[in-house]
Amino acid sequence: MMKLTTFLKLSSILTALSLAGCSSDVTSAAPGNEIHRVDLHASYNKPRTLENFHDYVNFLKGKAAAEGVSEAVLKAQNNINYIQKSVDLDDQQAGRIRKRDPNAPPVVNPNGTTNYLNRVLTQNKVDIAVSKYWAQLPQLEKASRRFGVPKNYLMALWGMESSFGHYQGKYDVLSVLATLAFDGRREALFSKEFIAAMKMLQRDHIQRHQMLGSWAGAMGQTQFMPSSYLNYAADGNGDGMKNIWTEHYDVFASIANYLHTEGWNPNLPWGVEVTVNQPIDMALSGTEEGKQRRLTDWQNRGVSLKFQTPETQQKLTALSQTDLWLVRPDRELGRAFLVSNNYRTLLHWNKSNYFAVSIGMFADRIQQRVGE
Repeated sequence: MMKLTTFLKLSSILTALSLAGCSSDVTSAAPGNEIHRVDLHASYNKPRTLENFHDYVNFLKGKAAAEGVSEAVLKAQNNINYIQKSVDLDDQQAGRIRKRDPNAPPVVNPNGTTNYLNRVLTQNKVDIAVSKYWAQLPQLEKASRRFGVPKNYLMALWGMESSFGHYQGKYDVLSVLATLAFDGRREALFSKEFIAAMKMLQRDHIQRHQMLGSWAGAMGQTQFMPSSYLNYAADGNGDGMKNIWTEHYDVFASIANYLHTEGWNPNLPWGVEVTVNQPIDMALSGTEEGKQRRLTDWQNRGVSLKFQTPETQQKLTALSQTDLWLVRPDRELGRAFLVSNNYRTLLHWNKSNYFAVSIGMFADRIQQRVGE
């Protein structure tokens, strides 16, 4: 009788343990928690309503799994939330594009370049850049020598992108990337960046609670998107880390590595401002391949220096034996520039002529002040 009682008790315990095990399995595999691999080119076919946002996040995690991100890393990334502010700011940035009649002629402000430069390239910013240039000289010099990019350009990009490291953003990067991908306007871009951010976490480049950035997901003092971090971030001080958040050796090495990788030529200026003295077809302007010409060709078409100074003449001499493009950000009525391939490298960083011109002019003004 004792044996039977003991057997029944043992059976009850084993049954309870078995049920507990089954319960655990059901919980971990509950609907919405599973991560199934999803083809990178697959489309999300459910309605883009807030009720489906977390399901969409799992969809993105599935794409990350297909790209080699472990299930453990993916399941550890919780609290990925919809950030309405990111959508609002993205709408503001693209407002003209969304609202403008595609058949209407482009809206051009002939003072657009000047207005932009007056806003982003102030005397105060130049003064700060010069002060910080001397303070960061060892870090700048090391990156410049290693990658062949002049120090004034490294300083200009650092100052313009994050206000010399002051602005890095406080948004949760996974949340804003998932939100903007879910919004759909640039889904391919932001879903790719979401996967890249997951790869950063898997490779222990940063901890999730530290992964903060702009409303669009740009991070650190370089304001790199996750894919740019994976492609260009560099260890500048030899400690095995690529810390673009707090380590200036790494910050400048990463900026320099980006420009070097994309084809920077240390012997060429970015470009020079010019005057167009006779009508030139706008179709000849732009930085596309096939539109480049030599300096003499542009001069024969009526292009000449806008400002005759020793500095601009020296730049023109340096540009005389390379391909040049004519850039007119505000079309016929605005300012014009002859630019080298280095300018096209700046466009790779940010596809805005206003931005590229501002970096070139910022670098020039720093160089004039430091005199190196």
